[in-house]
Amino acid sequence: IVFLQVCGAFVLPLLLGGQVALHHRDLLAARWPGSAETLRALCAPLDCSVQAPRSLDAVTVESSGLTRVDGAPLYKLQVAVRNRAAWAVAMPALDLTLTDPRGEIVTRRVLRAAELGSTAPDALAPGAEWSALATLDVLCCLAERSLTLNWCAPQFVAEPCIEIEAGRHPVVEARL
Repeated sequence: IVFLQVCGAFVLPLLLGGQVALHHRDLLAARWPGSAETLRALCAPLDCSVQAPRSLDAVTVESSGLTRVDGAPLYKLQVAVRNRAAWAVAMPALDLTLTDPRGEIVTRRVLRAAELGSTAPDALAPGAEWSALATLDVLCCLAERSLTLNWCAPQFVAEPCIEIEAGRHPVVEARL
C-alpha cells in the first residue's frame, strides 16, 4: 500500500501537469515555440490541435470607419487591427453594432475576418497589423435580424422599390 501511495505522489502531479499543459497548449506553444512539437505529439492521440492562442487583450482596433455608399443600402466598413503581443495570436471576430441617434442598438452582427476579405490570416504575427475594406448590405442584415427577433422578414423583388405593409418600428416596439 505504501508503494501505491509513493507512486501516486509522483504520478498524480505529473498527470495534473500534463492536463494543465494540454489545456493551455496554444499559449505554451506561442510563448515557447520549442514546446510546440511536443504539444502536437501529445495532441495527436487526443484529437486536438495546437493553434495560435486567442487573446483579445493583445489585439487592438487601430482604426475603423463605416460610411454609406451613395444611393444604395450599402455601407463600406474599414477596419485595422494590430497584435500587441510578443507572440502570434488568433485573428478575432469583430462585433459590429449599429445604433440609432439615441444610442439604442438597431442591429448587431459578429463578423469573422474571412467575411471581410479573402486575405484574412488565421493568426496575426507579433506586432502585425491587418486591415480590411468590406461592403456590407444592411438590408440583408436586417432581414436576418427580423427572423431572429420574430419580425416579418422583407421580401426581395426585382423592381427597385421599398413597400411596407402593416409595418412596426423596432425601437418603438422595444419601448412598449
